[in-house]
Amino acid sequence: MAGEPTAEAVSERDLFAQDAGSLPRSLAGALYLQPTPYADGEVAPPNTSPPLVRHAARQQWPPVWNTRLLGRRAAAAVVIEWERGVLFLLAPIVIAAGVFAYLALPIEPSLPALGVVSTLIATMLWLTRHRFGLSIALAACLLFVVGATFARIETRRVNTKMLGSEITTRLTGRVVDIDHLANGRIRLIMDVISTERPRLRYAPDRVRVSTTTVPRGLVAGSTVTGVARLFPPSGPLRPESYDFSYESYFDRLGGNGFFFRPPVLVNEAAPAPFSVRMIAAIDNFRNGIASHIRSAIGGAEGEIAAALVVGVRAGIPEEVNEALRRTGLAHILSISGLHMALVASSIMGVMRLAFAAFPAFASRHAVKKFAALNALVIVAAYLLVSGIEVAALRSFVMLAVMLIAVLFDRAALTMRNLAIAALLVVVVTPHEVVGPSFQMSFAATAALVGGYAAWSQWRATKAVPQMQRGLMHLLASKTLKLLGGIILTALIAGTATTIYGAWHFQRISPLSLFANLAVTPIITLVMWSGVFAAVAMPFGLDGPFLGTMGWGLSWMLAISEWLAARSPLDAIGVVPGGAVALLTVALLIATLATTWLRALALPFVALGLLSLAGRPLPDAFVSEDGKLVGVRTPAGTLAINRSRPNAFTVEDWQRALVAETIVKPANATDQEEEEFVCAEGACTIFKGRAMIAYVEESESVAVFCDTAALIVVAEANARERCGGRTATVITARDLALRGVAEVVLHGENHRAEITYAITQPLRPWHAGRQFSRAARGLAEYRPSGRAKTPVAVQ
Repeated sequence: MAGEPTAEAVSERDLFAQDAGSLPRSLAGALYLQPTPYADGEVAPPNTSPPLVRHAARQQWPPVWNTRLLGRRAAAAVVIEWERGVLFLLAPIVIAAGVFAYLALPIEPSLPALGVVSTLIATMLWLTRHRFGLSIALAACLLFVVGATFARIETRRVNTKMLGSEITTRLTGRVVDIDHLANGRIRLIMDVISTERPRLRYAPDRVRVSTTTVPRGLVAGSTVTGVARLFPPSGPLRPESYDFSYESYFDRLGGNGFFFRPPVLVNEAAPAPFSVRMIAAIDNFRNGIASHIRSAIGGAEGEIAAALVVGVRAGIPEEVNEALRRTGLAHILSISGLHMALVASSIMGVMRLAFAAFPAFASRHAVKKFAALNALVIVAAYLLVSGIEVAALRSFVMLAVMLIAVLFDRAALTMRNLAIAALLVVVVTPHEVVGPSFQMSFAATAALVGGYAAWSQWRATKAVPQMQRGLMHLLASKTLKLLGGIILTALIAGTATTIYGAWHFQRISPLSLFANLAVTPIITLVMWSGVFAAVAMPFGLDGPFLGTMGWGLSWMLAISEWLAARSPLDAIGVVPGGAVALLTVALLIATLATTWLRALALPFVALGLLSLAGRPLPDAFVSEDGKLVGVRTPAGTLAINRSRPNAFTVEDWQRALVAETIVKPANATDQEEEEFVCAEGACTIFKGRAMIAYVEESESVAVFCDTAALIVVAEANARERCGGRTATVITARDLALRGVAEVVLHGENHRAEITYAITQPLRPWHAGRQFSRAARGLAEYRPSGRAKTPVAVQ
């Protein structure tokens, strides 16, 4: 029949059917520039189409051999994504990319320069607002620069004064927080009031110090004094690893250390400001609840219960933490979505039941809104008491958006909630973007939301037959669905967070799926018991609920310890940043896309895994104090030059180099292969045919210039260099300024390539390093009469 389109034309026309008035003109023109052919030769006018049609064919994968159809279907999928609000979801991602760019810059950018660039881009965006594609690109550039600007503003606002060198002084300060550690010591965070003997001219505003005991009656807000040894915050343990000085800078901690003797209480002359007293009151309330839970439950279970209820985690024994990390259960200790959702749902449920007892009132008023408002207030108070961590803040924002939507009779989209939460976190605390808590929390949530959306979309296309089912069949079906949901939840969240756990901690949890499946029912019981215990605590009726928590946590610990003992080696080695970036792009595409464009994540997954598989491992590490050298041996062990090394540093190097065991140094008389041999203030080891030498004094450098590939000198004032000879020399001064050194040996001549953990010039969180004795080329301070200990017996 004349005028009837062909079958192929019908499918294409239905596929691309759009209301041109609902799209920007440039985008509609790009999609419908080509006319649609009909059977009799007529064509449909460009940029016109029937009303919007949601056709299932849009979700079908287009044939790759038909490039024209592939391009048109890709364009149609982009339109669908645009209509579903993907641009808003990308906004926090682009801002976070700007924060990453700021942190990766070799220099500190000028705030006025960032303002000028932002103004120029905003002006161009206004002038090109009618050109859709260009305006989108300029908007992305503007958000990128805005992210960098927010990060720069936060750095300037914090402006933490940090120690440059270790010092002993009499410290007087106001206690801000009190943590009871698992080893029996007590850790205090203190605002510094004064220092004496010596008086520090550039004293930090806040420090973290530990002590064996504290005076009776010590609470947050008390003022104490005592002689303390203070140290500057340490830098990264390796290049691209977690930077402790960066975190300390944004936590406003300018140093850490310990009291030689327990501090004593002093009477402060002037009362503390109101804000300080309020924070102290909240912290005392929090610590009071934690102490009550510990005394009621006891042991490691009591410490975990305190972490679950009020976020106090310092007292959990390290062996318990290690078992939870090894089995992928450490996320349970972080107050996050599960905790917030249980609190909000409990409050809303109880209030709606209470309103139901008064039907006359409930029928005339929106009791659901009253319940939502009360739940919002109580969850906000819970966030304040819990310490306002990133995961808790993200969960609170998502819940707040949903509860506010209930108040205004609006529907709240879950992925949009997540984007709003990410936007607020990135704007308020940009430095959290590079932290594991932010990345793992948002990655898991985005993957779960995206996975549920994909499953719902697939389910909507399937016809569900209606049939009469028996009770047993119904129970079996519900049980299988519940079990399948738990398995998929653990699998999706675990997969999404694995790359970030591997990047930050160089470890994975092979048995995490089984561990999460085993403890999920137990944790659900524990969390509900915690909610009921919190409600009953003011009335003194929380005993049975805390007892249930302790029983459930005992089972959880038993399961985690049993699985941890049977878990294979979880170290994965150094993860390249490029692999993390590629896999992050894949995760974003897979979770944010709602059409077949999800398939575009697969090439990024492949490239990320290839770059991960082909990564080279370093040959050696040198600590930032110049006293510890670790070398990866062909046998897969880590050879070190000290008999009593820093355990935390060595464990991190082991995971980075996938080394199961460490080999301590030997004397020259009992030398074995692949270990350091120490004698007369020098230690040497062979990496293949390349020698790595560690010497204490610069006078010994010349001995190894022609035979060693790398020489590490423990003296900061070493002047002896090897000139143009074979060896590369690293001094304690180099390390003091630039942090831990990563060494890779190249070629037949074993040329040593050095990568330092800290770039030059120093950023604000590393600026204190330039004032240390080693960085200024001064010898290490030693009290009179103290001799240097030989290397071989350290």
